[in-house]
Amino acid sequence: MLGIERLLEKLFNRRSVPKEEREEISLEDIGTKYIHGLLFYNTYFDQLSQVLGKDTVCFIVGGWIRDRMVNLPLGDKVDVDFLITTEPMEVVKRFKKLLGKGEIFQFEKGKPVATIIFEEDGVRYRFDFSLLDISDIMSNPNLDFYDKEKAVIDRLEEDLKKRDYTINAMAVVFDDALGLGASQTVLFDPTGGLEDLQEGIVRPVSLQNIQEDPVRIVRGYRIANQLDFTLEKEFRKWVKENLHLLEKAPKERIRDELLKILEMENSHKILKEMERDGVLQTVIPTLKDVNKSELNQSIQAVERIEEILKKKW
Repeated sequence: MLGIERLLEKLFNRRSVPKEEREEISLEDIGTKYIHGLLFYNTYFDQLSQVLGKDTVCFIVGGWIRDRMVNLPLGDKVDVDFLITTEPMEVVKRFKKLLGKGEIFQFEKGKPVATIIFEEDGVRYRFDFSLLDISDIMSNPNLDFYDKEKAVIDRLEEDLKKRDYTINAMAVVFDDALGLGASQTVLFDPTGGLEDLQEGIVRPVSLQNIQEDPVRIVRGYRIANQLDFTLEKEFRKWVKENLHLLEKAPKERIRDELLKILEMENSHKILKEMERDGVLQTVIPTLKDVNKSELNQSIQAVERIEEILKKKW
């Protein structure tokens, strides 16, 4: 399906070939989606490339891919997620040493994630690194070179299929997004995220993924508002029928999502959508005792405050 022997040969041999000599991959060669790597470039990627080991395969995944493809303004926060095939915390430590700044820490998000946060010129940068473990693949003596290449892609797609929404379940090759040498890169998109971006739809990868982490429901409303997209109709129907899932979701993570919503422009719109579907009253149980007209007045008050702040600034 992907022309694996050509695609992964570039991945595994990329550091031994000067960027200007790397072979371009055409749509006819790989039979899949591709896009220009320069679209995803960030100036700090060149420095990051210096601390990735020569045997490390690195993919850019998630929201950075989504936001760059819809040309979302960067603003004062830059968040990028990476999947790498070597120990994430070691990479983060080397990156901090090279930069000479930043705070690093590790947390669990299904699996360990190593993070570095730093600021420059009023912009906060956050780079998250998680492990794409391929050690069993690379050490398997029964797999030849091309079998290993295909197994790595399968492992990547397994990871992407565990994510929340299709528009967050895409990836590109890190090396193909570096500087002026950025070239065509394959868009790994096993769940149809590109088509949903084009349609302006936020659709879950699977309902099971949402059930396993119900906080993703609130995140879906936030992302839809951020991009001015629409939550998939069938998904919204499912949410209304499964509000009980939110009652057991971690309160601190729900709080964090709500705070992110309130920081956004036109947050009243998403609050209205959440209220209409019963989500707002479920995540803030005290609102269940507030009659609908009073709740709507409170949301209207948020709207008025936003209007005042816009005029002030």
